Amino acid sequence: MAMNRLAPPRWRLDRLPAAAWAAAGLAALAALLAFVTHAPAAVLMVLAAAACFWAFREGQRFTIASSSDDQIELVGLAELAPLLEALPDPALLVDSEVRIVSSNAAARRQMQFEARGQFLTSILRHPDVLEAVQAAVRDGETRAVEYETPAQVDHHTRCYVAPVNWGADRAAMLVFHDQTARISTERMRADFLANASHELRTPLASLTLLIETISGPARDSATDRERFLGMMQVQADRMRRLIDDLLSLSRIELDEHVPPSDRADLAAVAREVADSLAPVLRDRNVKLDLRVPGKPVRVVGERFQLAQVVQNLVDNAVKYTPDGGSVSLEVGPSGDREEVSARAGRRWEEAGRVALLTPAAAANRSYAFVRVEDSGQGISRRFLPRLGERFFRVEREMGDERGGTGLGLAIVKHIVNRHRGGFLVESQPGRGSAFAAYVELAEEG
Repeated sequence: MAMNRLAPPRWRLDRLPAAAWAAAGLAALAALLAFVTHAPAAVLMVLAAAACFWAFREGQRFTIASSSDDQIELVGLAELAPLLEALPDPALLVDSEVRIVSSNAAARRQMQFEARGQFLTSILRHPDVLEAVQAAVRDGETRAVEYETPAQVDHHTRCYVAPVNWGADRAAMLVFHDQTARISTERMRADFLANASHELRTPLASLTLLIETISGPARDSATDRERFLGMMQVQADRMRRLIDDLLSLSRIELDEHVPPSDRADLAAVAREVADSLAPVLRDRNVKLDLRVPGKPVRVVGERFQLAQVVQNLVDNAVKYTPDGGSVSLEVGPSGDREEVSARAGRRWEEAGRVALLTPAAAANRSYAFVRVEDSGQGISRRFLPRLGERFFRVEREMGDERGGTGLGLAIVKHIVNRHRGGFLVESQPGRGSAFAAYVELAEEG
């Protein structure tokens, strides 16, 4: 690729000092004498060459650029690379032909390119950004463009495009600032307020009615007061669980665009969750069938959040399993995305199946899964796509309210999404339901 350099420098004889003129004259005289003499010719030629070299070096100090305003020579646009590398945000420098002249490591890592000299459109195709680049190169305009990149987790970016005047050339510099955290925070705040105000209305109305009843008709009845106080405690506990789940979901969504880099043993996480839920299982008279490998199953993930996934899935299974029934908790390594989907979510021939979350296809990536089965009544096919929505509860649709918050599966879905994994469900009425989540296996080493 031809670099955007200015025209080569030219000599300005009127700027040469007197010493340079004298050296050049001596060099010419020495050369003339060398041709008319014989004995000292060699010495004179050496002196002539030395004088010419010194004159050249002396004059080179006063070489100037060939621009109309006699400015000092400027280097090419590509020489700005060290300045771009110093920027913390991804940055690109493109020339008047919209070719990438230079970039920093952050830009190459985020946009996944290496070669210099390719057109900007080969790595970025957002029309508003490309229009801003043309305006910067053509008219010298500065613009800021905000755009969204759809993916498993949407990314929001603000791109600053500014002209760079470099001698006779004009280029454009693009600096990309990630706005995902800010926009996620704003949405989280709005969603939290909307969800809390909507879902807390029912228990608050119940508490208000119970307080009015105790203050009025049940004032003089100790038996009624005890009964209504117990009902108030139930509603207060429901509000507490709802607020805890909303806060947990909000915290997960806040960092959902940042995938975890930690390592965790999924088999150990499943065993710990099974031990912690042993009292709940005894109270519900439900048996847990734990099937995990004897060796570690190391995955890319945050241990605490993976424990939330397993615990919420087991809690959900226990809630819908009848007295004396059983719940199965299985952890297993597998292969690529298609293989793990088949092994973890396609076991019952007559079951309905839905992939609630699917990771982007990637080569050389293997996954491990956790699958939780219950022995409940199962879920109708028409409800499967809505599992994982906030506050959606099948029992509410069927008129069989069980007091959950409706956020357990939503929390699982968002955690798995942050881990860039997948979430599956298969259910068969009369047999039960099975939920499976899978995340990337960690590389051995």
